[in-house]
Amino acid sequence: MDLLRFITAGSVDDGKSTLIGRMLFDSGAVARDLVEAIEKSSEKTGSGQVNLALLTDGLKAEREQGITIDVAYKYFSTAKRKFIIADAPGHVQYTRNMVTGASNVDAAVILIDARQGVAEQTRRHSFLAALLGIPHIIVAINKMDLVDYSQPRYNEIVTEYEGLRQRMNLDDVHYIPMSALSGENVAKPSENMPWF
Repeated sequence: MDLLRFITAGSVDDGKSTLIGRMLFDSGAVARDLVEAIEKSSEKTGSGQVNLALLTDGLKAEREQGITIDVAYKYFSTAKRKFIIADAPGHVQYTRNMVTGASNVDAAVILIDARQGVAEQTRRHSFLAALLGIPHIIVAINKMDLVDYSQPRYNEIVTEYEGLRQRMNLDDVHYIPMSALSGENVAKPSENMPWF
Protein backbone atom coordinates (compact mmCIF):
# COMPACT_ATOMS: atom_id res chain seq x y z
CA MET A 1 0.00 0.00 0.00
CA ASP A 2 1.40 3.40 -1.02
CA LEU A 3 2.23 6.04 1.60
CA LEU A 4 1.59 9.72 0.92
CA ARG A 5 3.03 12.39 3.20
CA PHE A 6 1.46 15.84 2.94
CA ILE A 7 1.21 19.07 4.87
CA THR A 8 -1.66 21.49 5.31
CA ALA A 9 -0.57 25.11 5.08
CA GLY A 10 -2.10 28.55 4.79
CA SER A 11 -3.07 31.52 6.89
CA VAL A 12 -4.59 31.67 10.36
CA ASP A 13 -8.15 30.31 10.58
CA ASP A 14 -8.27 29.10 6.97
CA GLY A 15 -9.36 25.66 8.24
CA LYS A 16 -6.20 23.54 8.20
CA SER A 17 -6.88 21.69 11.45
CA THR A 18 -10.57 21.35 10.60
CA LEU A 19 -9.71 19.78 7.24
CA ILE A 20 -7.43 17.24 8.90
CA GLY A 21 -10.04 16.53 11.56
CA ARG A 22 -12.61 16.00 8.80
CA MET A 23 -10.30 13.57 6.95
CA LEU A 24 -9.61 11.62 10.13
CA PHE A 25 -13.30 11.55 11.06
CA ASP A 26 -14.57 10.58 7.60
CA SER A 27 -11.93 7.85 7.19
CA GLY A 28 -12.94 6.25 10.51
CA ALA A 29 -9.52 6.88 12.02
CA VAL A 30 -10.93 8.39 15.22
CA ALA A 31 -11.76 6.22 18.23
CA ARG A 32 -15.38 6.47 19.40
CA ASP A 33 -14.39 7.69 22.89
CA LEU A 34 -12.36 10.54 21.36
CA VAL A 35 -15.29 11.53 19.14
CA GLU A 36 -17.54 11.60 22.22
CA ALA A 37 -15.03 13.75 24.12
CA ILE A 38 -14.80 16.22 21.24
CA GLU A 39 -18.58 16.32 20.87
CA LYS A 40 -18.86 17.11 24.59
CA SER A 41 -16.17 19.78 24.37
CA SER A 42 -17.81 21.29 21.28
CA GLU A 43 -21.16 21.60 23.08
CA LYS A 44 -19.58 24.19 25.37
CA THR A 45 -19.10 26.59 22.45
CA GLY A 46 -22.80 26.54 21.56
CA SER A 47 -22.10 26.61 17.82
CA GLY A 48 -24.03 23.41 17.16
CA GLN A 49 -21.07 22.00 15.21
CA VAL A 50 -18.47 19.45 16.27
CA ASN A 51 -15.06 21.15 16.39
CA LEU A 52 -13.05 18.63 14.37
CA ALA A 53 -9.93 20.81 14.73
CA LEU A 54 -9.67 19.49 18.29
CA LEU A 55 -8.55 16.16 16.80
CA THR A 56 -5.22 17.73 15.84
CA ASP A 57 -4.47 20.11 18.68
CA GLY A 58 -2.25 18.08 20.98
CA LEU A 59 -0.70 20.77 23.17
CA LYS A 60 -2.74 22.09 26.10
CA ALA A 61 -2.01 25.68 25.01
CA GLU A 62 -3.36 24.88 21.53
CA ARG A 63 -6.64 23.58 22.91
CA GLU A 64 -7.00 26.51 25.29
CA GLN A 65 -6.18 29.19 22.70
CA GLY A 66 -7.85 27.46 19.75
CA ILE A 67 -4.71 27.77 17.60
CA THR A 68 -2.03 25.47 16.23
CA ILE A 69 1.46 26.21 17.56
CA ASP A 70 3.53 23.14 16.80
CA VAL A 71 3.36 20.82 13.80
CA ALA A 72 1.00 17.95 14.57
CA TYR A 73 1.41 14.68 12.68
CA LYS A 74 -1.61 12.47 12.09
CA TYR A 75 -2.00 9.13 10.36
CA PHE A 76 -4.93 7.55 8.57
CA SER A 77 -5.50 5.06 5.80
CA THR A 78 -8.06 4.15 3.19
CA ALA A 79 -8.47 0.91 1.26
CA LYS A 80 -6.00 2.19 -1.34
CA ARG A 81 -3.44 4.32 0.50
CA LYS A 82 -1.85 5.31 3.81
CA PHE A 83 -1.42 8.97 4.73
CA ILE A 84 0.75 10.95 7.13
CA ILE A 85 -0.42 14.54 7.51
CA ALA A 86 1.57 17.40 9.00
CA ASP A 87 -0.70 20.15 10.34
CA ALA A 88 1.26 23.42 10.12
CA PRO A 89 0.44 26.49 12.20
CA GLY A 90 -0.85 29.52 10.31
CA HIS A 91 0.43 32.27 12.60
CA VAL A 92 3.41 34.16 11.20
CA GLN A 93 5.48 33.67 14.37
CA TYR A 94 5.30 29.88 13.90
CA THR A 95 6.34 29.84 10.23
CA ARG A 96 9.55 27.96 11.08
CA ASN A 97 7.35 25.10 12.33
CA MET A 98 5.73 24.92 8.88
CA VAL A 99 9.18 24.51 7.32
CA THR A 100 9.97 21.66 9.70
CA GLY A 101 6.75 19.87 8.82
CA ALA A 102 7.19 20.45 5.08
CA SER A 103 10.77 19.22 4.87
CA ASN A 104 9.91 15.67 3.76
CA VAL A 105 6.43 15.74 2.25
CA ASP A 106 5.19 14.62 -1.15
CA ALA A 107 2.47 17.27 -1.42
CA ALA A 108 1.09 20.41 0.20
CA VAL A 109 -2.55 21.32 0.66
CA ILE A 110 -2.65 25.10 0.85
CA LEU A 111 -5.94 26.31 2.28
CA ILE A 112 -7.49 29.66 1.42
CA ASP A 113 -10.53 31.09 3.19
CA ALA A 114 -12.99 31.91 0.38
CA ARG A 115 -14.07 35.05 2.24
CA GLN A 116 -10.53 36.40 2.65
CA GLY A 117 -8.78 35.29 -0.53
CA VAL A 118 -5.01 34.92 -0.82
CA ALA A 119 -3.47 36.25 2.41
CA GLU A 120 0.14 37.18 3.20
CA GLN A 121 0.73 33.91 5.05
CA THR A 122 -0.75 31.99 2.10
CA ARG A 123 1.88 33.63 -0.10
CA ARG A 124 4.61 32.88 2.43
CA HIS A 125 3.67 29.20 2.76
CA SER A 126 3.41 28.90 -1.04
CA PHE A 127 6.88 30.42 -1.43
CA LEU A 128 8.28 27.99 1.14
CA ALA A 129 6.62 25.07 -0.65
CA ALA A 130 8.30 26.18 -3.88
CA LEU A 131 11.64 26.72 -2.11
CA LEU A 132 11.49 23.25 -0.54
CA GLY A 133 10.63 21.71 -3.91
CA ILE A 134 7.32 20.18 -2.85
CA PRO A 135 6.26 18.54 -6.12
CA HIS A 136 2.45 18.61 -5.81
CA ILE A 137 0.26 21.47 -4.57
CA ILE A 138 -3.48 21.37 -3.93
CA VAL A 139 -5.07 24.75 -3.34
CA ALA A 140 -8.15 24.08 -1.23
CA ILE A 141 -10.47 27.06 -1.39
CA ASN A 142 -12.25 26.47 1.89
CA LYS A 143 -15.39 27.83 3.53
CA MET A 144 -17.27 27.96 0.23
CA ASP A 145 -20.47 27.60 2.26
CA LEU A 146 -19.79 31.06 3.71
CA VAL A 147 -19.75 32.65 0.24
CA ASP A 148 -22.91 30.83 -0.89
CA TYR A 149 -20.87 28.36 -2.99
CA SER A 150 -20.10 31.18 -5.41
CA GLN A 151 -18.37 30.01 -8.57
CA PRO A 152 -17.33 33.60 -9.46
CA ARG A 153 -15.64 33.95 -6.04
CA TYR A 154 -13.87 30.61 -6.55
CA ASN A 155 -12.71 31.74 -10.01
CA GLU A 156 -11.40 35.05 -8.58
CA ILE A 157 -9.24 33.23 -6.06
CA VAL A 158 -7.97 30.74 -8.66
CA THR A 159 -7.00 33.64 -10.95
CA GLU A 160 -5.19 35.44 -8.11
CA TYR A 161 -3.31 32.30 -7.06
CA GLU A 162 -2.42 31.48 -10.68
CA GLY A 163 -0.41 34.72 -10.83
CA LEU A 164 1.40 33.69 -7.67
CA ARG A 165 1.96 30.15 -8.97
CA GLN A 166 3.54 31.42 -12.18
CA ARG A 167 5.92 33.79 -10.34
CA MET A 168 7.02 30.95 -8.05
CA ASN A 169 7.34 28.35 -10.82
CA LEU A 170 4.99 25.91 -9.11
CA ASP A 171 4.18 23.34 -11.78
CA ASP A 172 1.72 20.75 -10.46
CA VAL A 173 -1.07 22.81 -8.88
CA HIS A 174 -4.71 21.71 -8.59
CA TYR A 175 -7.66 23.68 -7.19
CA ILE A 176 -10.69 22.46 -5.28
CA PRO A 177 -13.60 24.39 -3.74
CA MET A 178 -14.65 22.90 -0.44
CA SER A 179 -16.06 23.20 3.05
CA ALA A 180 -13.91 21.32 5.54
CA LEU A 181 -16.45 21.86 8.32
CA SER A 182 -19.30 20.15 6.47
CA GLY A 183 -17.04 17.81 4.48
CA GLU A 184 -18.13 19.05 1.05
CA ASN A 185 -15.61 18.05 -1.65
CA VAL A 186 -13.40 16.47 1.02
CA ALA A 187 -14.36 12.78 1.15
CA LYS A 188 -17.43 13.13 -1.04
CA PRO A 189 -18.59 15.49 -3.80
CA SER A 190 -20.66 18.52 -2.88
CA GLU A 191 -24.21 18.82 -4.15
CA ASN A 192 -23.92 22.58 -3.60
CA MET A 193 -21.13 23.01 -6.16
CA PRO A 194 -22.34 21.16 -9.27
CA TRP A 195 -20.23 23.57 -11.34
CA PHE A 196 -17.04 21.87 -10.09
